[in-house]
Amino acid sequence: MEVHHPKVENKNFKEYFFEFLMIFLAVTLGFFAEGIREGVSDHSKEKEYILSMAQDLRDDTSSISTTVNQLTNASKILDTMLIQLKNGTPDPAVLNRIISSHFWTYAGYSYNNRTVQQLKNSGNFRLLRNEAVADSILQYDNLVNTIIIAQWNDLKNTMYAYKDAEARVIAYQQLYKASSWHYTIDFNDSVLVTGAKKSLATNDAQLISLYYNRLFIHATLLHLFISNLDYSKTTAERLITFITEQYRL
Repeated sequence: MEVHHPKVENKNFKEYFFEFLMIFLAVTLGFFAEGIREGVSDHSKEKEYILSMAQDLRDDTSSISTTVNQLTNASKILDTMLIQLKNGTPDPAVLNRIISSHFWTYAGYSYNNRTVQQLKNSGNFRLLRNEAVADSILQYDNLVNTIIIAQWNDLKNTMYAYKDAEARVIAYQQLYKASSWHYTIDFNDSVLVTGAKKSLATNDAQLISLYYNRLFIHATLLHLFISNLDYSKTTAERLITFITEQYRL
């Protein structure tokens, strides 16, 4: 019985080398293609983050401007209140107007940190190829978190402290004749008690002094907070300009 053996193709060294070279080139080109694809994707994400960051900064500057205007008005009223208390015989009509103007209520401060948090949480700060821009963003974020927000919390705490003392000093019942006064957004003279002669609920000098001191601390922190908000706004505006120039937005 005749047995047929398969023919074995004998390849020389050049043929093997050529096949190896083709496989090597195919793998290498695939690797480079994947790198290019990831690079294009990363650059696209970087641009999205930068545009989003610039918008957050613009929102910040707008929000800060509104907050500064509100707090500046509140600061002026606080200064008037301190002058009245230091006078020893505060004018009931002046205190009427101050208390009724909600001088202790603020709209609040908010930080637009959406993009920064996304960059931090996802580890995508590495996508920002411009290290100077990345460093500037982190410096601004640190400024807001360690100074601005901390001072805002301190300001709220001193507000609660002096309001507690105020409740024991100011004769609210002498200042209002309408129980629904607090639903009025704008000041309304109709809530005042005509001819009120008394504005303080106590003659205790120590208690009045405590109220003055707490109010003074609050007013001082408020002035400092306004100053630092202005600095924060200036920093944000400079960062917007820097980002715009570096990324040619």
